[in-house]
Amino acid sequence: MPPADAEAKPVRPHRERFIINVLWSWTGVVASLFQGFIITPFIIRRLGEEHYGIWLIIFSILEYFWFFDLGLNTAVCVFCARYIAVKDHERINQVISTALFYFGMIALVIWAISPVLAANAYRFLPVTPAYRHEFATLILLTGISWGLCIMLHLFLSALDGFQRFDLTSHVMVLQVALRSAGYFLALKFGYGLIAMAQVFVATQILGYVLNFLNFRRAFPALRLSPSYVSAATFREIFRYGLKSFVASLSTLALNQSGTLMVTHYLGAAAAGFYGLPARLLQQPVDAVSRVANVTRSSAAELSVKNKREATIALGIYSNRYSLTLFMVPAVFLLVYGYPLLLRWVGPGMANQSGPLMPIFLLAYSLVLAAQYNSSSLLYGVGRHGGYARGLVVEAVLYVAALAFVVPRYGIVGAAWATAAMMIAVRGIYTPWLVAQALDYSWFSYMAGIYVRPLLAGIPALALEWALKSSVLPGKTWPELVAAGCIGGLVYAAVAFVVCVEPNHRHMFLSRIPVLGPRLIPRRA
Repeated sequence: MPPADAEAKPVRPHRERFIINVLWSWTGVVASLFQGFIITPFIIRRLGEEHYGIWLIIFSILEYFWFFDLGLNTAVCVFCARYIAVKDHERINQVISTALFYFGMIALVIWAISPVLAANAYRFLPVTPAYRHEFATLILLTGISWGLCIMLHLFLSALDGFQRFDLTSHVMVLQVALRSAGYFLALKFGYGLIAMAQVFVATQILGYVLNFLNFRRAFPALRLSPSYVSAATFREIFRYGLKSFVASLSTLALNQSGTLMVTHYLGAAAAGFYGLPARLLQQPVDAVSRVANVTRSSAAELSVKNKREATIALGIYSNRYSLTLFMVPAVFLLVYGYPLLLRWVGPGMANQSGPLMPIFLLAYSLVLAAQYNSSSLLYGVGRHGGYARGLVVEAVLYVAALAFVVPRYGIVGAAWATAAMMIAVRGIYTPWLVAQALDYSWFSYMAGIYVRPLLAGIPALALEWALKSSVLPGKTWPELVAAGCIGGLVYAAVAFVVCVEPNHRHMFLSRIPVLGPRLIPRRA
C-alpha cells in the first residue's frame, strides 16, 4: 500500500498535471539551449571544423548502442504509468528488477564491443590519419561509459512513467550546467576532445545516478531483488517493447545515417557542416520531445481508464501547442537563419550550412514539431506497430536515397532526402495511424493541429521580412536580438489568442499571481 501521506495529497486534474509536467520539462530545454548556442561556436573556434565534425560523429556512432535497448525503456515507462495508476507496486518492482537484470547483461556486451569498434571505425569513416588515435580513444572512452548508462537509464524512464518531470528536469539542468562549464574550462586551458569526452562521461553518469536516487525517493516501495526477476515479466515487456525496438532502431538509422553517410563520402568537415543546422534546431525540438514524454505517459494513463475523447484531445492539443512553440524560432530562422549563422560561427561554416537551414526548418516544423506527440500517443495506447513498420520503410528508403544523392548533390541533397522521407512517413502516415487507432477523422486531426499555428505565423513572418529589408538587416548581434524579440512577441501574442483554447488560456492566466485572483472568484 502507498504511504498514508501520499494518499492524503490532493490529485490534480489530468489537464492541469499535463501542463505542469510540460513546464517542468521545458526548464531542461532552456539549459540545453544555453549549451548549444553558447558552447558550440566556442568548440568550433577552438578545435576547428574537422574536430567539430569528429565530435558529432562520435555521438552518431554511440547512438547505435541503443540498438540493444530492444524498446524496453519505452515499455518500462508505459508499464510504470499503468501500474502506478492502479497502485500495483508489486508489478512495478517486477518490471524494474527484470529490466535491470537485462540491461546489466547488455552492459557486458557493450563493454566487449567498444574496443573492437574503436580499433576499426576508421575503416568506414575516413578520419584524417593524424586524428585516428584520438578518434579511437574517444569511441573507447564514451563507449565503455555507455554500458553503465544504459543500465541506469531505466530509472529515468520509470520517472517519466510516474510523470515526475520535475525531478528529471532538475537533474538535466544540473547536468547541462556542469557539462557546459567543463567544456568551457577544458578548451580554455588548451585541452581537446579527450578532455571534453571525460566531462561528458562524468556528467552523464552523475545524472543517471541522481535519477536513480530520485526514483527511490518518488517510489519508496522500490525493491530490487533477484526474486522479482521474472521470465514472464520479461516476455510481457519484451512483447510490448519489440515494436518499440523496431521503431527505435529505424529512428537511429534516420537520425544518424545522414551524418555517417556524409562523413563516408565527403569527410568529417562536411559532417560538421551538415550537422550544424540540425544541432541549432535540436534545442527547440527538445522542447517538443519533452512534451512527447509527458504525452506518452498521459496517454497510457488515459488508455487504462478508456477515455477516448480525452486521448483525442491530448493528441491534437499536444501537437498544436508543440508546433506553436516551435514556430517562434522557426519564423525568425526562416528570415534571419543565414545572418545568424554568419555571426554565430563565421562565414566558413555559414556559407556551407546556410543553404540547409530552410530545408531543415520545413521538415522539423511540419514533422518533429507538429507530429512528434502522435508517435508518443501511439506508444501510450499500445498501437505503435504500424508506426514501427512505417519507420522501417522510411529508414530503408532514406539510406538508399543518401547513397544516391550524397556523392552527386552533397549535403544539400542529403538535407532534401531527409525532409522528403520525414514528411511522407512521420508527417502524413503517422497521424493517419492515430486517426485509425482512435476512430477519428484524419482530416479533422490534421486541421486541428496545423491550421491555427500556421495562420498565426503569417503576420510575424511578414513583419520579419519587412524588418530585414529595412531597419534590422541582421548584421550585428543587437539587430538579430531585436528582430528575434519583435517577431517572437508578435507571434506569441497572436498565437495565444488564435492557437490556445479559451479554457487553457484561463488556466494559464489564473496561475499568474497578479491575474489569478481577478479570474478566479473567491469562495464564500
